Amino acid sequence: MDKLVCRKLAAHVVLTPDGQRLKMGVVELDTRGDVKRWYRLEGEQAHTTWLGGTIEIRSEGESLKAYKNNKPI
Repeated sequence: MDKLVCRKLAAHVVLTPDGQRLKMGVVELDTRGDVKRWYRLEGEQAHTTWLGGTIEIRSEGESLKAYKNNKPI
């Protein structure tokens, strides 16, 4: 069963684990802080925190984690 999405974070750039660079992206995190999905930001998103800058998504074992300025989010 999927964990509920508890945070949506937006940034100018999202770097995905496969090396793609998504401009103006949103990253959704579950209650454990694992990345559940990411997508292009289209218009204003309800309940989304704007971080600006770059969010990097890294693979850690079987989960994906989000980082900003080389620190876990």
